[in-house]
Amino acid sequence: MRAGHETFFHEDRVDSQAVDLRLLRRLLMYLRPHKGLIALALMGLAFGTACQLAGPYLIKILIDRHITAGRLEGMAGWIGLYLASLAGATGFLYLQMLTVSVLGQRIILAIRKEMFSRLERLPVSFFDRTPTGRLMTRLTSDVEALQELISSGLVSTVGDVAVLLGIAAILLWMNTTLALVTFAVLPVLVIFVEVLKKFIREANREIRRMLARMNAFLQERVTGVAAVKAFVQEDKSVRQFDALNEDYAVENVRLTNYYSFYFPGVELFSSVAVALLLWQGGSQVISSAITFGTLVAFLEYAQKFFNPIKDMSDKYNILQSALASCERIFHILDAEPAPEYLSALPTASSKVLAPAKDLVIAAGRTGEEGSADGATGPSPVPAIEFRDVWFTYAGNSGPDSSRSRGPVLRGVSFEILEGEMGAIVGATGAGKTTILSLLCRLYEIERGRILLFGKDIREIPREELRGRISLVLQDPFLFSGSVRENVEAGGPAVDAAVAAAGVAGFASGWEKGLSTAVGERGGKLSVGQRQLVAFARALAREPDVLLLDEATSSVDPVTEDEIRKALSNILSGRTSLVVAHRLSTILSADRIVVLHKGKVRETGTHRELMDAGGIYRRLYLLQFNGEGTASEP
Repeated sequence: MRAGHETFFHEDRVDSQAVDLRLLRRLLMYLRPHKGLIALALMGLAFGTACQLAGPYLIKILIDRHITAGRLEGMAGWIGLYLASLAGATGFLYLQMLTVSVLGQRIILAIRKEMFSRLERLPVSFFDRTPTGRLMTRLTSDVEALQELISSGLVSTVGDVAVLLGIAAILLWMNTTLALVTFAVLPVLVIFVEVLKKFIREANREIRRMLARMNAFLQERVTGVAAVKAFVQEDKSVRQFDALNEDYAVENVRLTNYYSFYFPGVELFSSVAVALLLWQGGSQVISSAITFGTLVAFLEYAQKFFNPIKDMSDKYNILQSALASCERIFHILDAEPAPEYLSALPTASSKVLAPAKDLVIAAGRTGEEGSADGATGPSPVPAIEFRDVWFTYAGNSGPDSSRSRGPVLRGVSFEILEGEMGAIVGATGAGKTTILSLLCRLYEIERGRILLFGKDIREIPREELRGRISLVLQDPFLFSGSVRENVEAGGPAVDAAVAAAGVAGFASGWEKGLSTAVGERGGKLSVGQRQLVAFARALAREPDVLLLDEATSSVDPVTEDEIRKALSNILSGRTSLVVAHRLSTILSADRIVVLHKGKVRETGTHRELMDAGGIYRRLYLLQFNGEGTASEP
């Protein structure tokens, strides 16, 4: 294994060395809803096994009663029974295989649905630390391993055990001495199988881990193909993939070598048992201790006896591989969903929020505030309020954590009133984007409170919280489909949204208009057009709070000016919070929050902050190269 990838993919390694009965019992729980199919499979197994076991004994009867005796009378009937047993074995085997295949597909369907449903409900922090390629491997090849176990393993293993027990009983009943001769090679065979089984199990585990590594690498390089080409990393990527691919191929060859030794080895022990039978059984036939038909039947049963042993060991390896996949799958299914999915159904404490003007904040305020002339009235309730909020990304992952080894936010407190345009500015890594993520409850704060119109966001049902907030990211993500479908993902007000965001303007020149396909991740649109579509998607929800994470950074100045003019009407009566690097976009903000190293250092309007001569003024003058005063409103 290449050292450069060892740390990144170590979580795919499964170190259990024996069958984990806990995992097996949990997997078998998925069989409960399919008792009818299981019963049908077991019926086919029982009758098919009986037909298989009847064949050699019918041959014995044919030889002893008719062939060696030279009697043709009644022979046709026994031949008919023998052919019927073969047909029965074939028919019931077909029934068993069809049933377990349907059973396997139904269980895999249920597991995949459950996995995808759980993935959709996991917190964003889970995806920060888990490569997409690894998740794809778990949803595809790991699930297929379970399908192989169910379709080719569980019921067939029961059948193999039934055949072994049935043959052993028949051999002991027919002739105890020859039966013990047949079983004489079993101790050595068991040792041989156990030794090789460990190597095969480890090789299977390594193959699945290496496949996950390769899938993760492929996903990353395909997604970032533009960056690969821009920095001339094609050759390096090819070398890295060749190394991963070579490791995968070498491990497959190693597994093939083990199997190439294993199957002939079992066949060798089977041949030794047959040789011992010929020697001992031939002696007994010559001495008339047994009939020739009995010897032939023993030889047939011996062949059928060792085949299940060979298959069972192979199925044990399938079981090991499937349980390794099971552990990875259950790791996803056991991952705790984001807290908003664990919340109880809405109660009296989580009713639909009233407009901010009708609310009075409950904590930390009196509800009434004296005016200059002694009159009292309702205190203004902030639409957005952060109270002593602390937050650290797990594993230092996340959009604002690249420069931080500790908390990203340190006691952040500020408020934005209803209808106000708020702005957050600061250096890279100060925690600006984190504030928007926390407000959408994509991450959970460590301590403090975040209030939306006076109510803690942890007490607001997920659908209600995100129904009132729309977020436009700096790097917009569009789904495959048409422009209209992407905007409709935001909400029903499509026509008004595309008009306000300027999408209708450039889409009208296309042959299919809003029905034009955007391609994967919006690749058929320009960067600016993708941003505008994302903006329209946010507006289509008609949110009470609009969050913009440098949402105009990818559009040209003309388009940016058009968006700002549209927003002046759209944001009327609606709260907005803008993360801004280009300070020209927030000069008219009602409240500007200046972050520095995770703390709020300044708050005020543009004029107030410029007059204060602090961090904001320095940022402004640096950005405008000392000519900022000429641009002040």
